[in-house]
Amino acid sequence: MMMVFKRKQLVLAVLAVLVGVAGYVNISRERSVSTEEDLEASAGYLGEAQLVESDSVTDFFAQARIDREAGRSKSIETFNSLISNEDADEETRETAQQGVLTLAQNTETETAVENLIRAKGFEDAVCYINNGMANVVVKAESIDSSDAAIISEIVSEQSGIPNEKIKIVELN
Repeated sequence: MMMVFKRKQLVLAVLAVLVGVAGYVNISRERSVSTEEDLEASAGYLGEAQLVESDSVTDFFAQARIDREAGRSKSIETFNSLISNEDADEETRETAQQGVLTLAQNTETETAVENLIRAKGFEDAVCYINNGMANVVVKAESIDSSDAAIISEIVSEQSGIPNEKIKIVELN
């Protein structure tokens, strides 16, 4: 039993490192934002009905990815501290291990969804998967019902989330 537990910890540690590396690569690629003011100006646009300049929209997507990775990194840190805490009971450790695995799966799925949406001709997209729900922000002048169906199908096929639990927001 002890050997299996150590192997699980090793697998979780490797997954955590992979998630961290993927986050770092993603952040490094997305650092097209020039100033902190641009980041602050773009941070509040999710779900707001505002016309924004193209650069601000681009900044939104870069900032959204950075914020998502930062949140994930903090969560993984918390889970890892619970996993390595000798005072934590077995159930807490197992829950933390499952949390790390879920975060890794969500990260992989979100990346696949974003890439597939871009492959369908949309300029950019950011996907958030949490608690069996998905929110997708897509850079588009407008999204008609055909576009929404394409995006929903991608999300559902990649994540297994039903269409009624998928929210799509257009940002132009």
